[in-house]
Amino acid sequence: MSKFAVNPPPTEPVDLSEEARRVHLTGFLAKAPEPDAIWVFGAGSLIWRPGFEPAEARNGTLHGYSRQFSFWTIRARGRPDNPGLGLALEPDPGTCQGKVFRLNSHSQDEDMAALWYREMFSGVYFPTWCPVVTETGMVPAICFVGNRDHRNYAGRLPEDEAAAIIARAEGEWGRCREYLDLLVDALEREGLEDADMVRLRDRVDHHDGVTP
Repeated sequence: MSKFAVNPPPTEPVDLSEEARRVHLTGFLAKAPEPDAIWVFGAGSLIWRPGFEPAEARNGTLHGYSRQFSFWTIRARGRPDNPGLGLALEPDPGTCQGKVFRLNSHSQDEDMAALWYREMFSGVYFPTWCPVVTETGMVPAICFVGNRDHRNYAGRLPEDEAAAIIARAEGEWGRCREYLDLLVDALEREGLEDADMVRLRDRVDHHDGVTP
């Protein structure tokens, strides 16, 4: 489908077992820099729908990464015959602005289990502890980096090709471009900047026949 993609779109979804997710989460939390203060960095839908009630939320800047539509989705926002693209953090010389959320200690175990089910059901991310800069200091946060060893990994596609894919794809959770719209709207609402995502939405509008 794309001569630029690292991998072709998969024909079947990949799901990790509940046991595999549990073991992975246990091992990951064992390496937490501050076990009593777990922070999660939201670069995509976690910004507007974290799925838990945080003890604290701040705007934050992650250095050395950017948000990119870099993996194939054939269920949530695409289908095997019409694959879409999902969002991940990718190593980059620049920065990524997002939200950081500190989990409540009384619900931390339940919140982390739900977060792993949501973000790690197929293993397309490589969760990484990263320092995130906030107005009141740096916090170590869980960042969902793209897993380059996963068969769903597409890599960084040319902007116009990514826009064409996003414009036409649709899956169980709706159109792929709807996700991009929600993202850009959330960034603007929270006072976060990402010129690349705004420009990508303009390109999607062009492919979708929408007048900006």
